[in-house]
Amino acid sequence: MKNIAIFGASRSGKSTLAHMICKKYPNYNLIIGDAIRKAFSEVLPQNNINSQIGSSGMLEDFPKFLSYVFYRSIKKIDGDFNYIIDTCDISPEKANELFYRDDTLIIFLGYPHQTEKEHLIQIKKYEKETDWTYGQTEEYMKGHAKHWTSRSKYFEHTCKELGIWFVDTSFNREKVLEETMRQIETLIK
Repeated sequence: MKNIAIFGASRSGKSTLAHMICKKYPNYNLIIGDAIRKAFSEVLPQNNINSQIGSSGMLEDFPKFLSYVFYRSIKKIDGDFNYIIDTCDISPEKANELFYRDDTLIIFLGYPHQTEKEHLIQIKKYEKETDWTYGQTEEYMKGHAKHWTSRSKYFEHTCKELGIWFVDTSFNREKVLEETMRQIETLIK
């Protein structure tokens, strides 16, 4: 079976899809990019990993680091195990550079056809108390929606250019993810 790299926009259904796969195929192990980034930000705050500007290199090096962790984990495990990585920290170009291999299925998720307002409504629809968006200020969430709706358009366009599978979760997210799951089942074997 193939390993799976799920990338794309924040709050687009990446973790939901990853958990759907793990539930159906218990031999998959999940590597969560957000958890790794959070650990770095707590243990090494001086690296400013979450900053888009003025970081000391960690943000730029993070995709390469995740690729290393992902493929080193695969090499270390004996037996019938596969891996899924779930993160929003990688561009289509970096995904193509670092994860394009015969043993890995790359998927990008995004919502290029949502307005910022529609995206905020979708976040509230699927939000749980354990989600990082829970309890954020309205101003912060508006900035988040503006950034990620724009990035989703970029992801869709760039994935098309690079031949990477892009899944549009703008509308009917549950149905789209169920259909994506059916397609994954035929591609990972």
